[in-house]
Amino acid sequence: MIECRVDKESRTMFCRFPAKKMDTIASIEADKTFLKSFSEAGADNIVFDLEGVDYIASGFLRLCLSAASKVEKGNFSVINTDPQIIKVYKIAGLDSVLKVS
Repeated sequence: MIECRVDKESRTMFCRFPAKKMDTIASIEADKTFLKSFSEAGADNIVFDLEGVDYIASGFLRLCLSAASKVEKGNFSVINTDPQIIKVYKIAGLDSVLKVS
């Protein structure tokens, strides 16, 4: 449910989510994989690429907050986000805390 790679030069971890729907179960599985990958990566920046994702559950928002807490403020971002999902971040008030585009 999550594919992560690290660019060693920029110390950035890029994570993609091949599932179109990041429901509760997919988010829990992604969280486990993310934590393992992050502990091995030694990254200073995290980018979640949501290209193709058209649904997120509250568990995915929790994953985003958890990931953001692992790096310095401003070093976590969500990119290629569907406009409907951006609305979810806004409704949850997370658009002011996380970089979402």
